[in-house]
Amino acid sequence: MKKNLLTIFSLLLLLLSQSVFAQVTVTFPTERAVFQRNNANEANVYIGGYITEPFEHIEARFVPRVTGEGEAAPAGGGWTIIDASFSSGHFYGMMTVKGGWYRLEVRAIKAGSEPKLSSVERVGVGEIFVVAGQSNATGGDANPNGPGASNDQVNSVNFQNVSDGAVTEYNNVQLPCPEFVHLDAGTKTSPFGNYAWCWGSFGDKIYEKYRVPVMIFNAGWSSTGIEEWRQTIDPDAITTGPFGYTFPRGLPFGHLRLALNNYVAQLGIRAVLWHQGETDNFIESSIVGSPKDRYRDKLWEVINASRNLSGKNNLAWVVARASRFTFDGATRVSANVIAAQNELIDNDATYAHVYQGPDTDPYYSIEYRADEVHFRGDGVTQSPDGNVYSGLISLAGFWNDRITSDFLSQSTPYPALPPVEVTATQAAGTTDLTFAGPGIPSGSVYNWLSADNCNQVEATSQQWTAGTGFYKLKIIDANKNTIFSPRLYVSGTALPVTWKYFNVRNTGNNRPLIQWATSEETNASHFELERSENAVVFTSINTVAAAGHSNATNAYAYQEEFLPSGIYYYRIKQVDLDGKFNFTRVVSNIIEESSIIKAYPNPVTDLLNIESEKVLGIVEVFNVAGTKLYTSKQNLNTMFLDMSKFPTGLYTVTSNGKSAKVIKK
Repeated sequence: MKKNLLTIFSLLLLLLSQSVFAQVTVTFPTERAVFQRNNANEANVYIGGYITEPFEHIEARFVPRVTGEGEAAPAGGGWTIIDASFSSGHFYGMMTVKGGWYRLEVRAIKAGSEPKLSSVERVGVGEIFVVAGQSNATGGDANPNGPGASNDQVNSVNFQNVSDGAVTEYNNVQLPCPEFVHLDAGTKTSPFGNYAWCWGSFGDKIYEKYRVPVMIFNAGWSSTGIEEWRQTIDPDAITTGPFGYTFPRGLPFGHLRLALNNYVAQLGIRAVLWHQGETDNFIESSIVGSPKDRYRDKLWEVINASRNLSGKNNLAWVVARASRFTFDGATRVSANVIAAQNELIDNDATYAHVYQGPDTDPYYSIEYRADEVHFRGDGVTQSPDGNVYSGLISLAGFWNDRITSDFLSQSTPYPALPPVEVTATQAAGTTDLTFAGPGIPSGSVYNWLSADNCNQVEATSQQWTAGTGFYKLKIIDANKNTIFSPRLYVSGTALPVTWKYFNVRNTGNNRPLIQWATSEETNASHFELERSENAVVFTSINTVAAAGHSNATNAYAYQEEFLPSGIYYYRIKQVDLDGKFNFTRVVSNIIEESSIIKAYPNPVTDLLNIESEKVLGIVEVFNVAGTKLYTSKQNLNTMFLDMSKFPTGLYTVTSNGKSAKVIKK
C-alpha cells in the first residue's frame, strides 16, 4: 500500500512539474471553452500563455477533432505565427476560426532547436445559450432529471449558487474561476441550474443539426412569476413570490445578470431561452387591471434590463408560449399570458429581437407530464407506474425546432470580449515582474488575482509588481461585465538587462538610425539587431557587444544601410553570456520615397558608391562649369565609379532626374 501511495505521489509530482515548468504553456483558452460564432460561421479566438525559456516566436493551429466538421486554421493545416514579440515571457495572439470542435496546438520556435509543443484538447466555436424562467426551464422540486448530453461537444460550467443549503444574495455571489465541463446528467448548469433537465438533450440536437459545439448556462428558478423577475432588476430588492417564498436580495434576476456579465462576456451568446408563465396563470384572478398587459410590460422590462445591464442592445430572446398550471385540481391555460407572449414575439417594430419559442401548453398528457405541469421522462428510466416516458426529450425537441436557420440568420449573436492583454517588465537583477493592464473606460476596475482564486483581490491599480507565482488580471466594467487575462507566470529568474529606451528614427538619407540604452546589465553578452518587412520574419543585420556588467547607463547606436522606401520593423535580441536571450518590443519605421540619389563617401578619393531606390539608368557626372565628364547606362540600382583620375573639385552626379553633389579630394 505504501509503495502504491509513493508511486501515485511521484506521478502527481511529475505531472505538476511538467505543468509548471513546461517550456511553452497555453493558459487561454481553457479546456472545453466554446466561443460564439458570428453569422458568417466564425469567431476570433485569442490565445495566450507563457514560455519558460527563450524562443523566437509562437505558432498555433486549430485541428478539427471530427473529420468534415470545422475547417483547419490556418487553411491547409499548417501553422501561423501568433506572437513574435514577447512580454517578459508571455505571449498573446488571435486567430479567426470557423465553427467547429478543435484541438488547439501551439508550438514555440527557436532556430537550431526542435519546436516545443503544447495543446488544448477541446476548444469550440459554436452556439451559446442562457436559459431563464421557472421550473420547466430549470427542473428541480424533485422533478425527475433528463439525460446528460451524449455528444462530447455539449458543455456547461458545473456550479450552483447554493452553499450549505442556502442561496447567496446577488451582491455577495462569488463565482469560481470558470471550468468548462461536459454537460452530464448531474451537472449544475451554472449559475443556478439544478441538473441537465432537458438541456443536455437540447444541446445534442443543436449539435447534430448544425455540427458545432454548444455551451448552455441556466439562470432559471422554480415557481417564479414575472413580478419577481422584474422587481429584482434592482440588485438590492427583496421580493416575495405568490407561494410565500422570500427570495434572497437581488434574485432571481441576479442569476441571469451573473450569467450575462460573466460567462457570456467571456464566451459570447446567441440568445436567452425564456420558459416562464405558469405562475402568472396561477395568480391571474388576483390581478388588478389587464393580466395580458401586465405580463407583457413586465417581461419587456426584464428583457430590456438584460440588454442594458450587459451592453447588448440587440440581445435575442426566444420566448416560449407557456402558461399551463393546475388550479383547484384542474389543469388550465391562460389566454392572457399566451397573448402577451405572442404580442412580444409578433411585434418587432415595438418589441425588437424577440423570437418565437415553442408552444408547450398543448403537451400535458401523461406522455409528457406526470402532474400536467412539469415535463418528465428521459426516455430510458422506468417511472413508478412501470412505463418509460420521454417528456423531457420532447421538450428538448420543441426548443430545438425553434432554433432554425432563419432564426440564426436573423438574430444578432454577440462575440466574446477579448481576454485582457497584460504587459510585463522585469528589472535586471530582480525576480519580480511588474504587470500593466490596458487602459480601461471610466467605471471599470482592475482586480489583480492569484490565478487559482478569481475573487481574492491582491491589488486594484493599473500596474502591479508580483513575486514568483501564478496570477490573473480581472477587469470589471461599469455594467459588471467581467473578463480575465490569460494566466500570468513569474518564474523567479532575474533578467540580465534593464532597458532604458529603444527607438528607430530617419536621418534623411534613407539610412535609419537605431538607438537604444540600458540602465543596468548583468552577464550580458551582445545585442543582435533584427529587421523585418512584415513584422513576422526577422533577419539579423548587425551585432553589437554589450557592456556585460554595469549599473550605469550605456547608450548604443547603429546606422542602418541604405534602404528603399517602405515600412520596416526592428527588434533587438539581447543575448546573455550563457546563450539565453530575450527580445525587445517591435518598433516600426517608415522610409518615404527618396528625392535624391545616394553618393558616398563624400568627399571621395577614389571609388564613389552611387545608389538609388530604382534602376540607375543613365548616370552622368558634370563639373562646376557644366561640362559632362562621364556617362553610362546602368541596369542596377547601385554602381561604383572610379574618380581617382578626376581633378580635385565639386561635381554633380545625376540619375533619372535626381542629383547629388560630390567633392573630389
